[in-house]
Amino acid sequence: MNGLRAVNLDTELDLTWLRQYVNEVIAPENARDPEGQKINFAIYEELYKQGIMQVVTPKEFGGKEASVIDLCWIVRELGYGSASAAATFIGNMLGYSAPILYASPSLKEKICRDYMSKYSLWSFAMTEGETGSDLINTRTVAREVKGGFEITGEKNFITNATYSSHITVFARLIDKNGKDLGVSCFYIRGDNPGVERGPIMDKIGWKKANTGTIYFNKAFIPSENLLGEPGGGLRILTHCLNRSKTLLGALGVGIAMKALHLTQERLLDTERYGKPLLDQGAIRHLLARLHTKTEAAWLLTCRAAATWDEGLPAVKEASMAKLFSGATASEVTTQTMELFGARGFFNEYEIAR
Repeated sequence: MNGLRAVNLDTELDLTWLRQYVNEVIAPENARDPEGQKINFAIYEELYKQGIMQVVTPKEFGGKEASVIDLCWIVRELGYGSASAAATFIGNMLGYSAPILYASPSLKEKICRDYMSKYSLWSFAMTEGETGSDLINTRTVAREVKGGFEITGEKNFITNATYSSHITVFARLIDKNGKDLGVSCFYIRGDNPGVERGPIMDKIGWKKANTGTIYFNKAFIPSENLLGEPGGGLRILTHCLNRSKTLLGALGVGIAMKALHLTQERLLDTERYGKPLLDQGAIRHLLARLHTKTEAAWLLTCRAAATWDEGLPAVKEASMAKLFSGATASEVTTQTMELFGARGFFNEYEIAR
């Protein structure tokens, strides 16, 4: 890859409304009930109304066909107000992107037009309790039967699991002769007979991002609901997950930016030794270093997004962005929390959350 290629930081989306909505609705709602696990559907219904939740829909079906850099800007804005909102959005995009990329033309049109007609959420059902993300050893099975497949198994730690109306699921495909054709990818509606939901999982963070278990009990789907080729699930998984790493990089940047903003406000209003803490040399040096790392994380994320948008593989770039952004978000939140003194220890203060 040409290391001198310019990084495109621009987006074709108008983020003015989203930025205002994050500051006036999403962030305050998250602050009112930081320990609550119940998802606020009104937020995502409004994001859907504004075209955010379905932003990757191809233009031929009425969508914006957003680029990866577009998605990074959206995730950064959402992450600034609520990591849970950003995680919900990423989980939704992950589930929805698979059929857009790999469904047959007729199924793709059906799915896209259905999703564009009414608000709903998606899940990307990959992980299992015993095998984790080791998809090669997945225990969920799709058996070929007359007219389609019957899916049996369970998927754990799934984003939007309790409420998703659409599910992208990975299962081992067994043909009519009992031959194992390998891990494959399928689309299934959330209200399909045989699909059941487990309880909401209580996490130590991202509490308003719904996580749970989805059970499949001989859930029948027609043959056309196979995404890609039989046994092609690993390719689909790798493609979708590698792109999502880029979005997770943007999430880390949003979290770090919010922590720095809260800290600067706090330090400007707090005086020690006759002047604001923000004017103390050691503190300014620390903040300068944290700001620099945050900006570097954003540039790495944009580099990965630009590579994807050029149609090139960006596995290395996406992995670097996720690694550096995650580490930066952790460092920034930890060090800025310490600058709040005792207040950084209490959940009533946003910096602790």
